Amino acid sequence: MKISYSRWLLVLCFVFPCITAGQDTPLHLDVPYVPTPEEVVEVMLDITHVNENDILYDLGCGDGRIVITAAKEKGARGVGIDINPKRIEESIKNAEKANVMDRVQFIEGDLFLADFSEATVLTMYLLPAVNIRLRPRLLRELMPGSRIVSHDFSMNEWEPDSTIKIPNDFHTHSVYFWIIPANVTGKWEGDISLESGDVYFILELIQQFQEVAGTITIDNSKMSIREVALAGDRLQFRVERTGQGDLDTIIFDGKVNGNTLSGIIRSESGSSGPTREWTANRDPSTISSIDQ
Repeated sequence: MKISYSRWLLVLCFVFPCITAGQDTPLHLDVPYVPTPEEVVEVMLDITHVNENDILYDLGCGDGRIVITAAKEKGARGVGIDINPKRIEESIKNAEKANVMDRVQFIEGDLFLADFSEATVLTMYLLPAVNIRLRPRLLRELMPGSRIVSHDFSMNEWEPDSTIKIPNDFHTHSVYFWIIPANVTGKWEGDISLESGDVYFILELIQQFQEVAGTITIDNSKMSIREVALAGDRLQFRVERTGQGDLDTIIFDGKVNGNTLSGIIRSESGSSGPTREWTANRDPSTISSIDQ
């Protein structure tokens, strides 16, 4: 009988507890140590476009290979977290050998208690239940626009922004990629600058992960917004105002900064058409969770 690589990893978690030298009792591990193949590491770093401006955190860093490769080949700073002291010791030795200790740090600790809020890129090779347990913290604590990549295991209802399959002789590896979305839920009120002057509007948005829908009310006319796209802190959508005069179709393009949303609008005629400013402020009491 053929057992898949991912299923075998799940079996390992329950069958083989880890005992480190000098310990009388097993060290409890939420995830068994299975190293990510080097070719998968390369894909994980490429899909997130890691560069010298990034701070990469690897949760369950094992022998430190992802953090070390990001520092050595991409110039990034990196932090690896692992609960197993043997893995931390191994990571430090590998980093010294690669001559990147000035750019990396390895922390022995529980990934569920770790502070990873400064990460611009976060990598994981954990288990489905662990990913789901971490998911609310990832969405809440990472800055919008931060990138997450997971080897082999997804986040259930939170669909990845892209997926890459990497076949080899024994197993087809999956690399899942997400961009942390800003939370844009709630009621926003503001002004659109049109040729006739500033026009007041109300924008009401609902959101699940990176998927957004809602309505906009302009001149007492309530309309659904269309072609909504949210990437990190950038929100774009289209409003159709057939027969309304100034602009029959408006394309909104803006950035979220806390409870302020601002940017430019343009007509659907193209980028050569007139662009004007818009801004909106949100009532904080109307914000809701996007992890539902």
